[in-house]
Amino acid sequence: MVHKTPIIVIGNGLTAKVMCAAMDYFNLEYTQLIPAKSDVTDSRTTTINLASQKMLSHLNLWSFSAEDSTKITEILVSQKSFGTNCFHNKSNASSLCFSLDGEPMAWTIENNSLLQSCYELNLQSPSQICVYEEALSFDFSPLSVNVRDSKGAQWQAELLIACDGAHSQARVAAGLSSTSLAARQKAVIARINLNRFHNNKAFQRFLPDGPIALMPIKAQEAALVWSATNKVADTLSKMSDSDFTYQVREKLGDGFSELTINSKRGIWPLNPSITRSMGQPGLLLAGDSSHSIHPLAGMGFNLALGDIAVICDCLDSARNNGLSFSHPSILTDYQAKRRVEVEAVIGVTQGLNRLFSHKSFQLKLLPSSLIDFGLDIMDMLPIKKQLTQIATGGVLTSASLFSDI
Repeated sequence: MVHKTPIIVIGNGLTAKVMCAAMDYFNLEYTQLIPAKSDVTDSRTTTINLASQKMLSHLNLWSFSAEDSTKITEILVSQKSFGTNCFHNKSNASSLCFSLDGEPMAWTIENNSLLQSCYELNLQSPSQICVYEEALSFDFSPLSVNVRDSKGAQWQAELLIACDGAHSQARVAAGLSSTSLAARQKAVIARINLNRFHNNKAFQRFLPDGPIALMPIKAQEAALVWSATNKVADTLSKMSDSDFTYQVREKLGDGFSELTINSKRGIWPLNPSITRSMGQPGLLLAGDSSHSIHPLAGMGFNLALGDIAVICDCLDSARNNGLSFSHPSILTDYQAKRRVEVEAVIGVTQGLNRLFSHKSFQLKLLPSSLIDFGLDIMDMLPIKKQLTQIATGGVLTSASLFSDI
């Protein structure tokens, strides 16, 4: 028997879960397909910007305790190590301080907490969740898409929304090529106890092999994301705790001389990429299935939330105009509203990583003495204000879920 539904959402991560919550918010009927073998826990943290916080509030997904969300009021970016006064002032001249005059710029949230909020909200959904076995096959036609799993279960819909990650089965089946922006880097992640109050400041230092960043958690903790070349990252992940702690302290500077590591380390390959077409009639790509970016700006999940917000607006508009969800205008509208922000953020993250972490890309075009002035120059240009506005979200993309409540 073929299960028929207007829309299919594929995926079981944060992007898929929030997509389903947003579909319910717009009263859009759908079926979610999740893999039988799937880890629904995620011990990592995520940075949520202002626009995304408004969106999650609309969806009743912003009910975090003080333990599960931490506001960020300043972001200090430097090419040099941070001094002892970095928690109160700029640590040196070669740094940038992004802020909104004391107002929150973003929040660090626990991924598991957001997943739990989504799970509780999805329990109230009238839509169906179906489990598929192993690999899926897809048959795309102008008016519908048919999905079949390895055990013969079948689903048919007007539209398939792929939230199934960077290795999306749906994208590959549709023949939509993804362009690699290979960083040849990995990210080493860990929880840090600063053993002092972080004062809601985030820190990022550009090292020759990649940036090292700390996002504040609770009152005295931080999430560490250290991006480095594959060789360096592998070495860092295999170090003893004491050696790794020493390396983190040395790279961050005197302001972090008391920090300790209070979790196991994880390591993630960084494979930034972009799919030039964000779908085809009857197929829309969201989140990492469409674009995967370097974590240095903390914008990856915010881009996914922007995709979700715009997709729901496009589907709501199509429904109000009596169009089927496979109508080509939906994809056209979606791409027109998302392309500018997605390409701008990818361009900024790729550019900053190449310019300031120059060694990892063998960049020899500029002498290091000139590159050292890069952040000083940025601090004097209007681009600093523009970057701040882009980072807070809702500037290059407008959507009803981004509006003030």
